Amino acid sequence: MFNRSPSLQPMNHRRDSVIIVSEILLCAVKGVGKSEMMGKVGLSSAQLKKYLQFLLRSELLAVSDHGRRPLFETTAKGKSFLETFDRITKLLA
Repeated sequence: MFNRSPSLQPMNHRRDSVIIVSEILLCAVKGVGKSEMMGKVGLSSAQLKKYLQFLLRSELLAVSDHGRRPLFETTAKGKSFLETFDRITKLLA
């Protein structure tokens, strides 16, 4: 359903914030812990904390407490963002 477009990677190999946001949301579609997300998305703890605060405040991501650790899950609004992002990347391909 949601695809990450490798064609949107900048030539200098630095990822744009919108691409990082989409990668976090894509990673969290089925629910994911913070450590797993850090590894999959390739961010430091400090970088991930900054993005998580933004995504939670924007209601693109939700957090739920499952036992000992919180799980982050993409909200309906976040899935809508991913669908729109996917359509835009297809237009640019």
